[in-house]
Amino acid sequence: MTHREATKQALLQVNGFLQSMGRNIHEFDLAPQAYSYADLQDLTREIRAEQGIIVSQEDLDTIIKLNEKQKIAFDIIIGRVHSNEGGAFFVDGPGGTGKTYLYRALLAKIRSETHIALATATSGIAASILPGGRTAHSRFKIPLDLVEGGTCRVSKQSSLATLIKGSKLIIWDEAPMAKRTAIEALDDLLQDLMDSKELFGGKVVVLGGDFRQTLPVVRKGTKAETIDACLTNLHYGHHFTYYVWKRT
Repeated sequence: MTHREATKQALLQVNGFLQSMGRNIHEFDLAPQAYSYADLQDLTREIRAEQGIIVSQEDLDTIIKLNEKQKIAFDIIIGRVHSNEGGAFFVDGPGGTGKTYLYRALLAKIRSETHIALATATSGIAASILPGGRTAHSRFKIPLDLVEGGTCRVSKQSSLATLIKGSKLIIWDEAPMAKRTAIEALDDLLQDLMDSKELFGGKVVVLGGDFRQTLPVVRKGTKAETIDACLTNLHYGHHFTYYVWKRT
């Protein structure tokens, strides 16, 4: 490696650390004049990590093994991704009805096409089942004590913002366990990042889960407050395409 290349790699690493904090190396006049802005515009660490996720043959094989209900949802969602139309979907069903199977097929398809697909879930256990999965609160910097009208703590200049903007698909499993305000905060974040008033900023977003399981926990909340925190009270819930699956 030449001295110039070694210097560039060092500067790129410094820039990566700064980007993770919403800043840029050029704000501090750290780069020598010999290195232009374009020279140091490497992929952010978050994007490299997402693009480094290996798509297994097993996950690719799930695409051709989908049952009829799964295939209908898969084709429509992938069609929206390919057409850049955007769309909001909800997969409602108890455990064992194939929700995770569909998620893995969607993630494998998008990632095999070298696009970015973000896999999240409300709980860490559910997130660990998805390839490259993270909790939604961690991925989108959603405060755990989020109140009505609260926002995600993501700077538009950060590397995380670049990752989210570049994503083609966002999956959020166990969404019914999250508070309504968390979903609304994600919607506000995506609209802000994409500079769009469309639902979720025109992104393709797939929520899923089982309303028969644990609902949002409201500390010392009344029954009315708990109900109000539920996802079912999203004022734009009618814009979702719903897939309701039952055990056979």
